[in-house]
Amino acid sequence: MDRKALLDEVKYYFNYSDHWRRLCAALRDPDPTGTHIHSYVETSVHPDSLETIIKRYFERLGRPSTRKIDHMAPKAGVGSLHGVEPLGSPHFDYQWIFNKDVGLKACDGGESGCNLLVWNRWYINQFCSQFPFRKVGTKEEKALEEYFKTDHFVKALEYPVMPTTNHFHINVHASVHPDVIQKFAEEALAREGVKIFYTCPNVYMADGKNYRGKLVFMSKQPEVVFDIGWLFDPKTVIEPAMEPWIFKDHPGYDLWSSDMLAQVMDAPYVTLSKEEIDDVLRACRFA
Repeated sequence: MDRKALLDEVKYYFNYSDHWRRLCAALRDPDPTGTHIHSYVETSVHPDSLETIIKRYFERLGRPSTRKIDHMAPKAGVGSLHGVEPLGSPHFDYQWIFNKDVGLKACDGGESGCNLLVWNRWYINQFCSQFPFRKVGTKEEKALEEYFKTDHFVKALEYPVMPTTNHFHINVHASVHPDVIQKFAEEALAREGVKIFYTCPNVYMADGKNYRGKLVFMSKQPEVVFDIGWLFDPKTVIEPAMEPWIFKDHPGYDLWSSDMLAQVMDAPYVTLSKEEIDDVLRACRFA
């Protein structure tokens, strides 16, 4: 693609596109720690350049990035700036698909036929309302305390900090409300020396068709993002889910590796110079 045409398309996207405006509008959700967003674009611009533009864009609005942005590949052919979080905003994943003929534009589709998906507290409440969660008494509290001492949970905390791990899920069957799981999980994380900014209740596409519940832990120390995915099962309070969910390599877990990202990065991306990035940002209106 002609470089001038590429830069013009990037300028147009950040200044005039409906997709970017809708994303920025969604970032004004009044409950930022209870909201998560997926955004899908096609691009030939290197993700490092996109990350720089996005971070500097929000810095200009007085909302600098509050944490490290991870790069990962959520599935084959898709990359992600994972856990972008401007100050006071929900965190979002900026997913891209490489297209050598495109500077930057919204995907036609993306996930569930949408190129911008927003899950907030209202959505999660509606999602959870379909399940007859069991009431929590002494028996249930004991089961939760015991689970969060098991190797399935404690040993799992070693995976997110491995240099070959880009993202990680702990998978469980459960019949108690995720708010209850969150309470016991946060207590266990504190016991294990993990410090978190906050926990965001959410959902994710586990099998390509249906959304499944999860809790997203925005960890401060170590600075990683990891999830507990849960599948409602009335037969148990909480236990490891050992059947494959997304991957088969690590029973009880799903792990997104650096090798997956390397495959997505094996394309002729265009890295923008500092002057070109400056030019993009000069073209933007920051009203």
